[in-house]
Amino acid sequence: MRRYLSAGLFWSLIASCAFAQSSPFDMSPERPAGSSPAPVPSRPPSPVQPPVAVPPVVQPVAPQPVQPPQVRSQSPLPAPIPPAVSTPATVKVEQGGDTRRYVLPYEKLTLSGEMDQRQWSFYLTPEQVNAAVSLNIGYQNAVVVAPESSTLQVSLNNVPLEAVKIEAPDVEGTVSLKIPQGVLQTGANILTLGAEQRHRTDCTIQSTYDLWTEIDPAETYIDFNSNVSGRFTNLDDIQATGLDENAATSIEIVAPGLANPAFASSLLRLSQALALRTQMPNQNIRIVSTLPLERKAGTLVVLVGTARELAAISKNLPPEAFTAAFADFENGVVDNLSPLLVSGPTLQAVDSAIETLFTPMVRAPGTQRATLATKAWHAPDVPLVLSDRRIPLSELGLQSSEFAGRRFRTDFYIGMPADFYASAYGEASLLLDAAYSSKVLPGSHIDIYVNGNIASTVPISNNGGGIFRHLPIKVTMRHFQPGPNRVTLEAVLMTAEDQACAPGATTSATPRFALFDTSEMHIPDYARVGRKPDLAAMAGTGRPYPRGEDPVAVSLDRFEADTMSAAATLVSRIAVASGRPMEIETVASPLVIGDRDALFVGMISQLPQALISQFNLAPTSQVAWKTGTTVQAPAQNQNVLFDQWRERVDGGIWQGQVSSLEEWLKRNFDLSSDTLRFLPSAEQSYSPPDNVSFMLAQGLSPSGEGVWTLATAPTATELREGVSAMTHEDRWRQVSGRVAAYDGNADKIETVEVERPHMDIRQPFSIWNWRLIAANWLSSNVFSYSLAFIGFVTILGIATFSMLRLMGRKR
Repeated sequence: MRRYLSAGLFWSLIASCAFAQSSPFDMSPERPAGSSPAPVPSRPPSPVQPPVAVPPVVQPVAPQPVQPPQVRSQSPLPAPIPPAVSTPATVKVEQGGDTRRYVLPYEKLTLSGEMDQRQWSFYLTPEQVNAAVSLNIGYQNAVVVAPESSTLQVSLNNVPLEAVKIEAPDVEGTVSLKIPQGVLQTGANILTLGAEQRHRTDCTIQSTYDLWTEIDPAETYIDFNSNVSGRFTNLDDIQATGLDENAATSIEIVAPGLANPAFASSLLRLSQALALRTQMPNQNIRIVSTLPLERKAGTLVVLVGTARELAAISKNLPPEAFTAAFADFENGVVDNLSPLLVSGPTLQAVDSAIETLFTPMVRAPGTQRATLATKAWHAPDVPLVLSDRRIPLSELGLQSSEFAGRRFRTDFYIGMPADFYASAYGEASLLLDAAYSSKVLPGSHIDIYVNGNIASTVPISNNGGGIFRHLPIKVTMRHFQPGPNRVTLEAVLMTAEDQACAPGATTSATPRFALFDTSEMHIPDYARVGRKPDLAAMAGTGRPYPRGEDPVAVSLDRFEADTMSAAATLVSRIAVASGRPMEIETVASPLVIGDRDALFVGMISQLPQALISQFNLAPTSQVAWKTGTTVQAPAQNQNVLFDQWRERVDGGIWQGQVSSLEEWLKRNFDLSSDTLRFLPSAEQSYSPPDNVSFMLAQGLSPSGEGVWTLATAPTATELREGVSAMTHEDRWRQVSGRVAAYDGNADKIETVEVERPHMDIRQPFSIWNWRLIAANWLSSNVFSYSLAFIGFVTILGIATFSMLRLMGRKR
């Protein structure tokens, strides 16, 4: 028994020793009795904690009213703060996003025909210039493009890169072009992308329309050898925000005080400053209250608010933000992110920080700009023509070139001011310097298009070739509008070789046509008078909003993320079009605006009925505009329906003959019922159809002095998405009239023209200008012109008869 008892005591002693060794060995100093047995000690003192823990730094902002999460304990122990700020201050990095800089500013770029080219600029930081390795291009071409004679031509800052054969008809192809050292520069860089394409088998003019190469924005980028794409160090780097894989630029403004109505004007002011600095064509601004979950390409993240507000969502705020206005990039505020920090101890200091962003863009009131900022999607910037002027094509970005194909085509842009008024009578001239070879046959012709509409045609009727030296080609100005206008020169060249189309004829390299950059575009004096309402003037030049000292009233139906984002995107797009920011004042109710210029942003169901009527919209729009709720009846055969009504209505044959007469007048004399009217017809109420998801409308204030613009949609989400889609460059240039309705499913914009515009003359009095205004108005109203002419002749005849009776000899 004694032996068993000794063995039990021995094994009990061993078990207790093993249990004692289950805890890890600890060489730290002995803890006091009763202290917490946490195995991991708290973070030792570091440079991160003193700005938060030291009372002199926190004390100046402590008396301000703050939200509950922003209240800090007066205890000197900083332990509770790190868990609150470290967790949300980490942003996930998009895979591959830091080593790529997307450079294509078009949502969809198609290089069509035998010769096509685009040129634009992009901004690089010094670190990006040093890290740039290659330019990658993704593309796919038509099957009929001959790879042996078709090439992509790329140049950076006028330095040609290696030519690439176009040979990706089945699947998308990618090419990587090495960027030589010293080609790129800090700041603006010019990228030229063009294509020369030939048909495999066909030699006809029609076959040239089958040639195309589509460039993929997601596969067109500059490749860096380090993670520098999203890293910025100073305010000038805002211009290097760039694009994403969809050719869009996003500005995410993180504002913890978003719900504060008093801060709305500051956020809209900040949006304009950022948009004017980036100058990108497809900008989308989002205002949120929380940090983004990941960092994306082409996105500028901005943290704005008081230092105390930003301390709750970030870390390591610079001490300057607690004492004075601060605006700069800070790489240590949020992990994996390089945000722009706009802050200060008070809201007034934040406003001062916002104003510092406008310093490089200040333009004295009344100063007229000479160009329209387009270099981000078309370089160089478009000249703004205000009066009689002759512009060489070399100043518009064109170079002398020779062409060996069948259809030569090139584009350039001319800018018009907001009060351009010459759509019914004005004529510009293209003074053409060009040559064509002896192989070009009579029947060839040179066509001029303005904004996609044919404006003039010059036939080539001589054999043996020829040279044009400042050949004047009249170009009607009816298709010009405020803002940038695209003018296209196209030469259709027919030869005997093409008619025969022998093997190898499609790839001939012998030049047939040459265009010289000494050609000039002559814009004569034209009538200068603004019209109200006119969405085209707002889209092209921002008029009428940044025109006076009084701030523009902005009315929002609610101060939440979607509505604020829509308002910020729209306001910023108008500021970019005008070239300068506008003063903003948010108002609590539309009823207090009076006759000022104003912008209204909100869901149509939340707008007052009186406001709906002011824009000449149907009163039922607030209830009836529900996208997708109306079932459309099947379409009927129009011929059958017309024959049925001809049987029901007396005089149907007579009405049909009148329609034929009207069609004949339109075809031969360009006369219609609109031009034959005595006075413009009254405005009709507009009701948005079910397929429309977003709408811009413009009207006048109750007294007619101010201009009001409405951005509305059925829901807040459709409002934000609609503004973002319509403000993209390709769609923004289509905005005109008094209503522009966007169909998101069909990606189409429909406009409603103004029937009775109000004249807004802001030019000094001039008899010459009034004569041009009268000429344009009478040309638009032929019937009124005819009656005025008949009246003038009648008065002249009566005066002559009376004078002869008084002064003639009596028999």
